[in-house]
Amino acid sequence: GRGTKTASLTLNRATDTTRQPGSTFKVITAFAPALDTCGATLGSVYYDAPFTVGTKTFKNWYKQGYLGYSSIRDGIIYSMNIVAVRTMMETVSPQLGVEYAKNFGITTLTDTDMNAATALGGITNGVTNLELTAAYANIANSGTYIKPKFYTRILDHDGNVLLDNTAPESHTVLKETTAWLLTDAMKDVMTQAYFGSSMAQAGKSGTTTKNRDALFAGFTPYYTCVVWGGYDDNAVQNSGQTTYPKKIWKAVMSRIHEDLPYADFEKPDGIVTATVCKESGKLAIDGVCTNDPRGNMAYTEYFAAGTAPTDYCDHHILANICADSGQLAGANCPNTYATGVYVIGGSANTEDAPYLLTEEALANT
Repeated sequence: GRGTKTASLTLNRATDTTRQPGSTFKVITAFAPALDTCGATLGSVYYDAPFTVGTKTFKNWYKQGYLGYSSIRDGIIYSMNIVAVRTMMETVSPQLGVEYAKNFGITTLTDTDMNAATALGGITNGVTNLELTAAYANIANSGTYIKPKFYTRILDHDGNVLLDNTAPESHTVLKETTAWLLTDAMKDVMTQAYFGSSMAQAGKSGTTTKNRDALFAGFTPYYTCVVWGGYDDNAVQNSGQTTYPKKIWKAVMSRIHEDLPYADFEKPDGIVTATVCKESGKLAIDGVCTNDPRGNMAYTEYFAAGTAPTDYCDHHILANICADSGQLAGANCPNTYATGVYVIGGSANTEDAPYLLTEEALANT
């Protein structure tokens, strides 16, 4: 807490206060189970457009509109609300998301949290910073959860052991490959929070409605740290002034890593690569996915062995478009037509819109 100290041994905001975790929960309740159990990959694509569940229409936090086809990797890097919610509702299920969160060590969830908003950290009771930190430490620890502890042993004045807390309480939450894949995506998040070292770093930010809570959860091969910031009375924080958790994280982690030798996150056996298309998450087609009007959409992605795609991109098409009708050129089209790469299956209210080949054009082939 800030301000004048008025008493000792009062509120411990790390262990006693429960607050909304915001986007830090996307990894725990949506993306982790999707990769670990449900057959999704970092390349799996979900459509970023307004998405309604029941009476609630979910939107993104950013104002530049909707991006169209977007991968789970992009969902982590850019903290995309729609990608997280669609992953939860179309692949994972709220029930499984809550089950994973509990396995991550989150004890504050209830049956009322089995809904789409849990993918974004909109939960009934919030979480403690301690439990959120332990959850991220689980990812850093190759998928093994270790219960936090504050003492190892208590001795009497003669040195006899009264309480022994040295044996760790642990269990497996994620496959090693899942933990590494999540870590690899979160390495791409590190910008403002990155501290001046070549040390490998990974993390995820989070904010809640009207910036009432601002968080940064991050880790290295040595330490995990989660910083929460906000008012005790849940008051609104000024927009644009919620980057300080990243600055605190950076300052703390920089100091505790002084003189530590370089370390990277060790890639486990069972990780493979494939060249996929950003628009579909499937194998890229040379000359098609590589010639999207916006640039080359083919890239190399990591996969757990056995999960790499075997089908080719179905969101791009190389087509001849008749200049007179604007539709696919058929036998009756004049000689004037243009050949290009187009996107299929998208909608008009996203960044895919200028490159779409409409359903009407496809139907008239």
